[in-house]
Amino acid sequence: MTCEERADLKAGRIGRLSVIDTGVGMADDIRERVIEPFFLTKDLGKDTGLGLSMIHGLAIQLNDALRLSITLGKETGVDLFLPVTPQHIEASEPAMPADAQDPEPTSRALILLVDDDVLIAMSTAAMLEDLGHEVIEATCGAAALEALLANTGVDLMITDFAMPGMNGAELAIEARRLKPGLPILLATGYGELPKSANIELPLLGKPYSQRDLAREISRLLHSGRDRPTPPT
Repeated sequence: MTCEERADLKAGRIGRLSVIDTGVGMADDIRERVIEPFFLTKDLGKDTGLGLSMIHGLAIQLNDALRLSITLGKETGVDLFLPVTPQHIEASEPAMPADAQDPEPTSRALILLVDDDVLIAMSTAAMLEDLGHEVIEATCGAAALEALLANTGVDLMITDFAMPGMNGAELAIEARRLKPGLPILLATGYGELPKSANIELPLLGKPYSQRDLAREISRLLHSGRDRPTPPT
């Protein structure tokens, strides 16, 4: 479509993605709040309330829009309008690195995921659950240690490095004091840990894909490597 079809959108070619459900629509009081961050229409613990607010934020960043069309008692429609790039994209078949083969299948594991970024945590948890794993989420080191004490069956911990209060390396040391030999994967944008980290951990560079996660989880759970004794 073009901007002439929607005068409230910026000039240029616009792509439109429409999703319509067959539910019961929304009452006016819910419709007015549905794109607010953390606004929930589900039971507590069933969702984070960030879905539509994230999409709305993306549309705003791209100077375009999210529109809702609601028929109470019948359906809810969501239209996402995004700019069409003028660049021509050449289709190509990317070369697959030698270490990018499908990972060895891993049985269902209980994974403790620690990240103070809500959006990254939500995306990673979804990838892990899609791989068949059960996920416990924590947003800081202290909460992660509490989760380890409450869930003795944790098979693996994946943690961010740069977090307030306790960084990922410090958390790893304390976690291994609670559970010696716990496999820990450090997900970080840093190329390597600072020397002050005082622990060796396998690194997963951000941003990462579901394949990257699956490969590292398989390696850690099958090999038993990367489990040094924590310093005393």
